[in-house]
Amino acid sequence: MPDPIKIRATVKGDEGEVRVLLPHPMESGQRRDAAGQLIPAHYITSVIVSLNGKPVIEGALGTAVSANPLFAFQLAGVKAGDRLGVAWVDNKGQRGSAEGSFAAG
Repeated sequence: MPDPIKIRATVKGDEGEVRVLLPHPMESGQRRDAAGQLIPAHYITSVIVSLNGKPVIEGALGTAVSANPLFAFQLAGVKAGDRLGVAWVDNKGQRGSAEGSFAAG
C-alpha cells in the first residue's frame, strides 16, 4: 500500500494556502535498474482537488513529473473547516485519495 497523501491547508482571511504531497514513484519507463533492465513506467495520470465535495482543480500529469510530487496553490473564498479532497489515478489503474480541513493560519 502506498504512503498516505499529505495535505496541509491553512486559511488567512478568505484565502487558503494548500500544499499536497503525493507519495508515488513516478517512473518514466526510461530509467534502468542496477542490472540494466528498464524500470516499467508507473506514473500519476490525473489529479482532482475538490473543495467541500466540488471539483476545483483537475490536472493531467505525465512522465516528466518527479517522484513524490509536491503541489502548492491558493484558493480564494475558503474558511476554516472547509473540506479539501485530493484524488489521483495512475497509468496502472491504482488510485489514492485523502481529505483534510482548512485550519486557521
